[in-house]
Amino acid sequence: MLPWVEAYVGIPYLFGGSTREGCDCWGLARMILRERFGKELPEFAHDSVDRRALAALVDASLPLVNAVLIDAPEAGDIALLRLLGEPCHVGLCVGDGYMIHSLRAHDSALERFASPRWASRLEGFYRV
Repeated sequence: MLPWVEAYVGIPYLFGGSTREGCDCWGLARMILRERFGKELPEFAHDSVDRRALAALVDASLPLVNAVLIDAPEAGDIALLRLLGEPCHVGLCVGDGYMIHSLRAHDSALERFASPRWASRLEGFYRV
């Protein structure tokens, strides 16, 4: 795992946020990709935590960010995950099978994307 990752662990969850003061899953991925990988991704307006609405936004947004489905993730790739059956959550791969993500009611954290909690929810990995 890359040494800089710890600087992003523990950021409070904030719906629609994209700063160290608080961020949601997409905001966290955008912030890290911008700061560590020099990739600027768009901010998508979302005003609902409805998983179906978020899944539709994700589906419509993948082509806009030139996301390419890949088999073998590397640091900086996005893991798309299902919550309650809908692909509406993202984590950012950071190496050694780990992702960093932010989930409602939890600070940003590192988790293995192959863990029992996430393995069956993995929709795919994307490179932007």
